[in-house]
Amino acid sequence: MANAPKEILSSIDHVLIDVFGFATFRARQREVCLSAWRGKDVLLVMPTGAGKSLCYQLPTIARQEGRALVISPLIALIEDQVQKLLQLGISAARIHSGRSRSESQDACRDWREGRLQFLFIAPERLGVSGFLEFLEEYKPAIVAVDEAHCISMWGHDFRADYRQLGPRLERLRPANFIALTATATPEVQKDIVAQLSLKNPDVFIHGFRRDNIAIEVLELTPGARLEAAVSILKDKARLPCIVYAPTRKLAEATALELQKYHRTGVFHAGLPPQDRQQVQDAFLEDRLDVMVATIAFGMGVDKPNVRTIFHLALPGSLEAYYQEIGRAGRDGKLSSAVLMFAPVDRKTHEYFMDLNYPEPEVLETMLDAVKAGSTSRDEVTARLGLAPDIVRSGLEKLWIHGGIIAKEDGTLLPGKSGWERRYQMQRRNRQEQLAGALAFANHKGCRMQRLITHFGDHNDAREPCKICDRCRGPSVLLEPIKRITDEDSKGQLEMLLLLVPFQSKTTGQVYRDLFEPRGWDRRRYEGILWDLESQGLVFQAKHSFTKNGESIDFLRVGLTDEGRRDLHSRKLAPTLAVQRLGIDERVMTSRRKASNRKRSSAKSPGKSSGQSSGQSSGQSSGQSSRKLSPRY
Repeated sequence: MANAPKEILSSIDHVLIDVFGFATFRARQREVCLSAWRGKDVLLVMPTGAGKSLCYQLPTIARQEGRALVISPLIALIEDQVQKLLQLGISAARIHSGRSRSESQDACRDWREGRLQFLFIAPERLGVSGFLEFLEEYKPAIVAVDEAHCISMWGHDFRADYRQLGPRLERLRPANFIALTATATPEVQKDIVAQLSLKNPDVFIHGFRRDNIAIEVLELTPGARLEAAVSILKDKARLPCIVYAPTRKLAEATALELQKYHRTGVFHAGLPPQDRQQVQDAFLEDRLDVMVATIAFGMGVDKPNVRTIFHLALPGSLEAYYQEIGRAGRDGKLSSAVLMFAPVDRKTHEYFMDLNYPEPEVLETMLDAVKAGSTSRDEVTARLGLAPDIVRSGLEKLWIHGGIIAKEDGTLLPGKSGWERRYQMQRRNRQEQLAGALAFANHKGCRMQRLITHFGDHNDAREPCKICDRCRGPSVLLEPIKRITDEDSKGQLEMLLLLVPFQSKTTGQVYRDLFEPRGWDRRRYEGILWDLESQGLVFQAKHSFTKNGESIDFLRVGLTDEGRRDLHSRKLAPTLAVQRLGIDERVMTSRRKASNRKRSSAKSPGKSSGQSSGQSSGQSSGQSSRKLSPRY
């Protein structure tokens, strides 16, 4: 920055003042703008609301005869950016599925004739026949890829259409590329650079600390969460508020209840587009105080005065969670983010995991159907009798990883081998993202510190935030997550010791052996099991057996390498430790025998066959060297 010619700095500063009306840059914006102005490729990871869009808009305007192509994944996001530029008197247009054919043709004509400085498109547009050739003839000076984490299969919001951007956009060189995102871990950052073939990019990772967001985590049963939200929102200073629900059904039910107290709207992908737009506009214009929504709501929504963010269940990843809480307090005033969770939240994630990331065996059957002559999605669905959403997701994953080839007319052909390993890696990464969210909920230290570390912001001093529930600042709304008791700790140690001789045991058997006799309910048992899992000391694996033609799922639990090392570090010989803890192995053995007799007497004469559909129950501890997470 210090070596930049004064005339360049002067030009950039003048554009900031004269065009955008800002007296000063925000932190690091000037450095990013300078790199882009010079023609460098840039990777910018900066939090939601920190001013990323300026970092491609200003350099474009500062260049003589400069113009930019902007790729963005959501229509709402595109519309918001275009309207803001038009209000500043900057020529901009957009092409997406919500625009008419004539409007799209007008945008192309204006671009061709040099009347546009910014053209916004959805990534799918680059796959339309002839459009990429059109852009090759009338090239932009800058290509901006917004929400760039969508290009990475390691990201929390991976989009298949984004995966094709790299080779397509390379045809628009020598334009320089700017990749922008608010939620990219170090692994995702590397993948963005690789997938877009960024040339020796300047990388800016900055600003993840939000000093004005007080994060709180509460362990509450699902039935108690709405009551807690209603209680907190009695204080009008907590409004406006966004409430994130894990399902459409819960979003609608929650909105119906909150409407008794506040002007409340509901937003999810199942609503007609015009309804979603109307309720979003009402919230942005302060005609609604509360928005209850699924994760479909929020990207591109710039409302400065949101005071509270509620999560009514555990989020699927820290990336998604951080992006969602980042919609609070953009005006700089103190705001709150309240996460409510319980072990039962796992079931929702299991459902979406099975839907969006089917078992590899399911993908194998789809590939076999394609090899047998099913050349379309409908034909595969009809042949296999699977739910259309699972077929859609499975075929998409096969296409992404090369297992099938999808021609422009939709025809499916067999691809190449090797897709299984890549898919397994992606699926395991998705499981690890959820495990990271679980670990965050149980994290013992400062919440904001944990997020900063997760995103690799090396410019941050990593000081405690002093306002989260762990730091116990004055803004804490309710009691924090309950602390584990001495009796719970003893129960956890007993569980670890019980698992030592086994590669895994069913979770039900562990409960019957250790906790049912002492009167613990399943919820308490699942809580300490979940806590051990979040520490990486045990793994859970889903299995199934077939009975009377019906597949019945169950879970097995086993020690990870970390769990075995933990016991070794305590220097506890299992037999001696069991004696010290007062566990009589003979009693445990008799309990198991009695339980087995009870189940045997209840069985029908025809013995059911059992087959695992998940990880083998013979999982070796050597497979868990990276802290195995559960399968969802």
